[in-house]
Amino acid sequence: MFEARSKRSDPTRGVVEREAFDSAATFVDQYTVDDYFVDRAIDLAWLGVGRTHPNPLVGALVVKDGRILGVGYHQRYGEEHAETIALDRAGEAAKGATLYVTLEPCTHQGNTPPCVDHVLQSGVSRVVISTLDPDHRVNGRGVQILRKHGVEVDLGRRAERALLLNMGCFKRVMGLGMTVTLKMAATLDGRIASRAGSRDDITGEEARRFVHRLRAAHDGILVGINTVLVDSPRLDCRLLDSVEPPPAVVLDTHLKFPLASSWLDGNRTVVLITGPDAGHQKAKDLEEAGAHVVRCRTEGDRVELGDAIRSLLDRGMNSLLVEGGGELFSSFVDAGEWDGLFMFFSPALFGPDGVGLSDRRVDRARVGAVHAGISMISGDMMMSFVNGKTRRLLLDRLL
Repeated sequence: MFEARSKRSDPTRGVVEREAFDSAATFVDQYTVDDYFVDRAIDLAWLGVGRTHPNPLVGALVVKDGRILGVGYHQRYGEEHAETIALDRAGEAAKGATLYVTLEPCTHQGNTPPCVDHVLQSGVSRVVISTLDPDHRVNGRGVQILRKHGVEVDLGRRAERALLLNMGCFKRVMGLGMTVTLKMAATLDGRIASRAGSRDDITGEEARRFVHRLRAAHDGILVGINTVLVDSPRLDCRLLDSVEPPPAVVLDTHLKFPLASSWLDGNRTVVLITGPDAGHQKAKDLEEAGAHVVRCRTEGDRVELGDAIRSLLDRGMNSLLVEGGGELFSSFVDAGEWDGLFMFFSPALFGPDGVGLSDRRVDRARVGAVHAGISMISGDMMMSFVNGKTRRLLLDRLL
């Protein structure tokens, strides 16, 4: 029989308890009540995806004494802004409350009146903002006006998550080139398929719904030709209401894309990125079937990613969601050609026969990822990251 050790006989007990307490206290210090409400505002903002372009996605909450009095998000281009909706729902109770908003309130007359005026009229005493608005008509003016009128302003809460929310919009407005977002789903043991050539639904429907929001937030969805040939993915936004999917972009060095693909039925824009010497007759046939064939330089047996990105940008595509397999994912990470990263993990194990997440080793420093957030979506875990270089470039101008 084993005898339980007494508290007095365990010399490590007090040390372990103190370390656990210090760790918990550090977490509480780092993640504040303000962070919680800003996260809820960011969650709200995602609901407007696919309908607000060219406007950014924005969410807002009005809170007093820990109680949410009003919520809102920008639902469609030309319609009311998030903070106006939230304040109107709060009504007179907004006086002395805190407004949480993911983007600086606008100061100009557009399709709607300046939001900053509405904020001042509401009587809120404090405004918590994730980032400034890079639009030259705003860009710090909203914060200045609020402070000038005695409203306390807290800027920069959950800034990394706010960057991921509007990365494409921010970089476009600031003239900083293409936004590339990477998305991958894996099991707890880092497998992206149960076996080579298998198509598996790794995450649940709610996580897939968020992926559809990611798709709708970008100008194009990119996959490799192997993913097309093996998985026949739809790459649509069917889990969202009345949101059309963006163009499908395929990296296809040797132009293996099938002429019989359902993507060529006239209801989908398809862009094929291929090498300079890929079959010219096949290219002609594909173009006659409705595809757009773009020739780029190659490196060995692969299309040069930098040239592909520049070619898409020249054709008016400002943001790209990369959903390819492990090889494509690794290529973008290794080349540093990414701005945001969303990783989904399912509580499942595929074991040793499963296909690994990456086909090469890339050390932590080279990846350069800055943690932005972690969320649970109906049992699946989502981790998000921002490229450190992109983060510095944007936040230097947005905080």
